[in-house]
Amino acid sequence: MDAEYLTRALTAGLPSRVDSPVGFVRRRLTDKIPPHVPAVPSPPPQGAPVHRVMLECTRCGAPGRPEALPDGLCRPCRTSSEGDAPEEAAEALPGAPDVRALAAGLRGLLKSP
Repeated sequence: MDAEYLTRALTAGLPSRVDSPVGFVRRRLTDKIPPHVPAVPSPPPQGAPVHRVMLECTRCGAPGRPEALPDGLCRPCRTSSEGDAPEEAAEALPGAPDVRALAAGLRGLLKSP
């Protein structure tokens, strides 16, 4: 951070009249602290472990890279789901009474000591 950057950040939007310069500067420094100059990210040192994101298929749990799991499904699950009928997928989801009963059971468990 250089002096020009700090001066520009503190003098931007000055009022036309300042009654107490010390109070004004104190207030200005606490209310309008200039943001840090963004640093250029440095590359990781050679030999440092690289963190990669790995996802799992939502149906079978097979691990894979994000670009290999569009819509959260691996290739075998995607190809097998393309042939499934929509009625079968709708039957797998719980109905409204089932969800209400499940929620009521969970609330009961929370109330028990």
